[in-house]
Amino acid sequence: MSNIIAFVLCFLLLPLLLLGLLGLLLGWLFFRGKKVDGDLSIEGEGALRAEADSLRARVQELEGRVSTRDTEISGLKGKLAAGAAAAAAATTATAVASKATAADAAIASDSAEDDTYALEWRNRYLAARVKYLESQIAEAPKAKAAPKAKAKAAPKVKAKVAPKPKAKAAPKPKVLYKDGPTDGKPDDLKEIKGIGPKFEKDLNGKGIYYFRQIGAWQAKDVKMVEGVIDSIPGRIKRDEWVKQAKGLAKAGGSKAKAAATSSKTRKKPGPKPGTKRGALTASGAPRKKPGPKTGSTQGKKASAADEAFEKYYTNVKKYDPKARKPVVQGIVKYCGVSLRSRDASLVACSDEAELKRVANGFVTKKLERTEGQMDLVKEVCADMKGERFKSRVTFYYLAAKKARKLGIFS
Repeated sequence: MSNIIAFVLCFLLLPLLLLGLLGLLLGWLFFRGKKVDGDLSIEGEGALRAEADSLRARVQELEGRVSTRDTEISGLKGKLAAGAAAAAAATTATAVASKATAADAAIASDSAEDDTYALEWRNRYLAARVKYLESQIAEAPKAKAAPKAKAKAAPKVKAKVAPKPKAKAAPKPKVLYKDGPTDGKPDDLKEIKGIGPKFEKDLNGKGIYYFRQIGAWQAKDVKMVEGVIDSIPGRIKRDEWVKQAKGLAKAGGSKAKAAATSSKTRKKPGPKPGTKRGALTASGAPRKKPGPKTGSTQGKKASAADEAFEKYYTNVKKYDPKARKPVVQGIVKYCGVSLRSRDASLVACSDEAELKRVANGFVTKKLERTEGQMDLVKEVCADMKGERFKSRVTFYYLAAKKARKLGIFS
């Protein structure tokens, strides 16, 4: 027993003790002079903290740059907005200024033209007035001095009397009546186009009361009258007062007009009773007008359905001039209520779903076509390519004609 214990102590415990001592020695050799705090050494922790501080500084620097750039960007955006607003305001101000300038220029030019026009006609009127007054003043002394010239010397009188043919402008009694309307009731001068109440009063004040007076005016009379009344020069000729007055004088004025009007409105006597054209028969009963002949369409008003069918038939004849009405009527009957809606009465070749419905419905079921349905539908679309709104009746007619199935609709 003692031998066993000695064996265990020598061969088991002694190696363990030696290994422990070796481990302590190695630990002292590797970790001498180093202080350990937790799982890291003090030098490692210091390095990590220094690296973390440098990273924080870098992050702060980058954040500062980002904020600086954001500030610059916002400033630039503000400047751009302010510049755009200023440009818009400048454009608006320029447009308003140009419009105002153009409007002022137009108003100024219009006012200047109006003033020039008024002054021009006023000057003409004043010139005519002056000429008329000068002629009046020149005629008065000649009439008084005529006897003296004859008494002194005959030759001199001939020289002075030579221009007397000008004095023939004395048909004043035909133009102006100074003693009032002596030939009966004055005419209504307002019947002449261009003469209103003011001109009529002005003309009456100058002795003009009758149409025949104005109708007898010559060119010199017109010029003289323009000088004595407040009228724009040239107005009498432009409005044709003389021509109108001659016509009214021949017609006798407004009384003759009234008589002519009454004669025009007077009804002619109708045919005698009992005649073919009379409203009454020989016995006095009202005559009945003959109606349209039996079988004729005269007097019958076409219904809305007939008018619609005529439109469909006319459209079909654009593609087939020999189209028969019974066939088109059969197709219209087949379409039925779908023709009441505008969208349903048309076929849209640009809609693939619509073409499939026509192919599967009309071509397959009605025309009993088992193959090439879509090809047939596309052929009809190609034929009606020039028509924007494709009538369903015409579309079905052409499809049935291509499939040689028009007989099923007759």
